[in-house]
Amino acid sequence: MTAAMASPIAEKIATYERSRRMGVEFLLANIDAEGAVRRGGGRVTFYRVPWALEVSGETEAAHRVLSWIERTGLGADGEFHGGLELTREANQTSNTYAETCLAYGAHLLRRFDLGRRLMDWAERYQDAETGGVFMDRERAEADGAQIVFLTAQYGMSAVITGRIEAALKVGEWFRRLWAAQPELPDRLYCVWTHAGGLATTVPAGEDARHYVNESQEVRQFHYNGGIAAACLTHLFMATGDEQWLDLARAYQRFSMESTPRQFETKQVCKSAWGSGLITLAGGDDAYLDWLIRMGDWFAAEQEADGRWSNTRYIDPDPPVQHQIEATAEFVVHLDTLIGALAAIAVRRRVSEIV
Repeated sequence: MTAAMASPIAEKIATYERSRRMGVEFLLANIDAEGAVRRGGGRVTFYRVPWALEVSGETEAAHRVLSWIERTGLGADGEFHGGLELTREANQTSNTYAETCLAYGAHLLRRFDLGRRLMDWAERYQDAETGGVFMDRERAEADGAQIVFLTAQYGMSAVITGRIEAALKVGEWFRRLWAAQPELPDRLYCVWTHAGGLATTVPAGEDARHYVNESQEVRQFHYNGGIAAACLTHLFMATGDEQWLDLARAYQRFSMESTPRQFETKQVCKSAWGSGLITLAGGDDAYLDWLIRMGDWFAAEQEADGRWSNTRYIDPDPPVQHQIEATAEFVVHLDTLIGALAAIAVRRRVSEIV
């Protein structure tokens, strides 16, 4: 064993690669010979499966699933219905998320045609002026909520599919959102409207967690800082403009300085995405301890057969399709984390040689 392979970072990487592999095996066990993924009604839960399989080296299975989706799950206009009768109740806060995640995976698989169709559909829900993405497709209007997580994933998918102008509008949306924040670091307001700007009050009947991320409370959607950082780092890598990396670090700092009890929720997962991509793009080791903490958390939260489940209070008795959804996402985040740790290990090894 070489000194590099024997290093503590390498040992962590090996642990996380085993965890990723277990997650992939769970996904493969739920895909049939035609590429069909186990599913239930209400909403699409397998939108990230091709992406997860591709980054894990399962190219054949990834294309099998993507071909099945193309045959049975895509509308002529690019909407990803997944062969399901979609209900508004199940989809009113997730709008373009399935399409933009699938577009990202399709692009990795060199199916640029599918990525184009999916993004053509998604772009109708980006506000052409503000750059934000509407949370509810039935409220794409002046007072409709434009929300962090949908806007971030749209921005990342816009970068990878070559829609840089659309991605730059997303970056400006995040810049304005951050500049308007009145109560950092205690809370991050996550919704913007065309008519009113930053939304600091929660409309009657809405889930407050979509509107404000209370940094020191446990039962929150603690993914906002991480996914914003991941998006902005994509934009930095595509443009070379340092302002986007600086802003990514600010959003990531909000994520990392939130309550330590955020690790009691699965929604902390995207913090690995933000810190991992900044590590790859920024060329420093500042997030090493956080990446290891995240990796250890992923491994500890994994179930014996490789699956992950959502936070128990959100989904106390999850059906298998929800576990497929969580597992595909965690495989993707682990892959980014592994890459970031590998980059740190290589930099340290090179510095020792020099």
